[in-house]
Amino acid sequence: MTIAMKKIVFLSLIVALIIGSCTQQEIKSPLEGVWQVVSWERMRGDTLVATFGKDFTGSEMKIWSGNYFNFVGQYKTDTNVVDNYGGGTYKLDGNRYEENLLYPDQVTVKLLLEIRNDTVIQTWPVDENGQIIKTTGLNNMQKLIRME
Repeated sequence: MTIAMKKIVFLSLIVALIIGSCTQQEIKSPLEGVWQVVSWERMRGDTLVATFGKDFTGSEMKIWSGNYFNFVGQYKTDTNVVDNYGGGTYKLDGNRYEENLLYPDQVTVKLLLEIRNDTVIQTWPVDENGQIIKTTGLNNMQKLIRME
């Protein structure tokens, strides 16, 4: 191999390494990143009892990274301010999603999760089969959008 050919091979390797190091890492999961709550409806049975923006205001962000998640927010009604925060691990199987909260309380929550491009829709509580439980308490449907 001549010196000119060695230089071409060497420069080609350098260029390939530079191009390879400049590519952006792929997101491992469509959930990974920072998301902001943009709507939240609470139902009791088939009756709407509270809507974000009308019955309560505030903000909340949720972050997914690897197998972990956390969320932090604050909501206000006419007379009350509620801090909403937590974090832990999660599992996603199709549209069935399970959060194992490690704080503030250790509890497992089952949800339905739908991912539509830059929007995530969370609905809870659901049973083991992913069916919405409407017979007791409040049902929630929360929409989040990906933050840039």
